[in-house]
Amino acid sequence: MNQQGDPDGPLRIAYLTYRGKPHVGGQGVYTRHLTKALVDLGHHVEVFGGQPYPVLDDRIEMHKLPSLDIWNDQYPGRLPGYWEWKSWPDIVETAAFLRGQFSEPLAFSKRAYHALKPRFGDFDLVHDNQCLGWDILKIEKNIPTIVTLHHPITKDR
Repeated sequence: MNQQGDPDGPLRIAYLTYRGKPHVGGQGVYTRHLTKALVDLGHHVEVFGGQPYPVLDDRIEMHKLPSLDIWNDQYPGRLPGYWEWKSWPDIVETAAFLRGQFSEPLAFSKRAYHALKPRFGDFDLVHDNQCLGWDILKIEKNIPTIVTLHHPITKDR
């Protein structure tokens, strides 16, 4: 139910994408088209995302949640220096990477939780696009959450 109490009225949606490469791959393209379609239907959508950031319709607000960008195009798999750590999610991202894990989803879920926590009352729904990090469960305790799982991350190529 939206802020006005109308079960059929427009929703206020927080859309999460831990990366949104705009021109190749699926997450950025999917994000651009789905969020535009939701706004076209009359819903209010705000995107919370990590880099590379998606290209969005002008009507959609983008909240940039920068990561350490370990998997950037120029130096994929780079080891961040300790001087780059600005937050607990940065340390988690580095530690998980050093353990051989794909660290972006876990660290992004922590960043998203911290960004949404003061705004829990601002949204009717969270749409998690493929992140599935542990802190999504903390978000789900406060805002109804749906997940789009395109494929298991173990099958990511």
